[in-house]
Amino acid sequence: MVEINEKLNKIYLQRIDGTCVHEEETRLCIIAKSYAMCENSIAVLSNMRTNTSHIFWGRTCEILGIDKANTHETIDSVWEDEMYGCVHPDDLERINLQELAYFRMVLSVSVREPFAWHLEHHIRMRDKSGEYRIWRHRIFYFTSDSRRGINYALCLYNIKSGEDEGAYLINTMTGEKKALMIDDYNILTDREKTILKMIGEGKSSMTIAGMLGISKHTVDRHRQNIIGKLQSNNTTEAYNKAKRLGLLD
Repeated sequence: MVEINEKLNKIYLQRIDGTCVHEEETRLCIIAKSYAMCENSIAVLSNMRTNTSHIFWGRTCEILGIDKANTHETIDSVWEDEMYGCVHPDDLERINLQELAYFRMVLSVSVREPFAWHLEHHIRMRDKSGEYRIWRHRIFYFTSDSRRGINYALCLYNIKSGEDEGAYLINTMTGEKKALMIDDYNILTDREKTILKMIGEGKSSMTIAGMLGISKHTVDRHRQNIIGKLQSNNTTEAYNKAKRLGLLD
């Protein structure tokens, strides 16, 4: 029995560039690496469950002054800080709101339907000479073979010529393209905003429940919904993110 289990573990666990991951993650890592090789993309595969990301640095990273072409690294975050540091400050809030709106769209439809769509928008990123250039940023979400819900996100960065063309949802099955309107997707409800503001003031769930005339269980449920909607690890991080994105104004 021990020998059988060891053989099964060898099949189930794969090793990529020194990082041990599950078979399904290995498969997605191969896809990400292929994009980086074929398109010279910077490809970022994020595991939403473990809050880790695999970054495959295609050759276009050299345009940004990042000397990591044709390498791979794993970070303990789903946010590519090294990439975000190159994004024009005026674009950061916009693209984060668009990503959250897309995330809400994916959650609002059936399990299979949303994954025919991906988000494509354009951002200005600073090159190694200090000039801003237009990049195309695409986001794909994947479910896990073994768990329900959104488990992986694949982000692709490519250099692009031309002006900013907004954000679009593109159906890879039909070719349909439609503009992403942030207001169409309710990122936070009014009650969630109220509770999040109170959390930011340091109030406990029990205190919030008493002030709003609801149960502590309801407050805790709102807290979990807020964390999920804002793709955060806790309410403190969710509050800071919502405030930065102007969701609490």
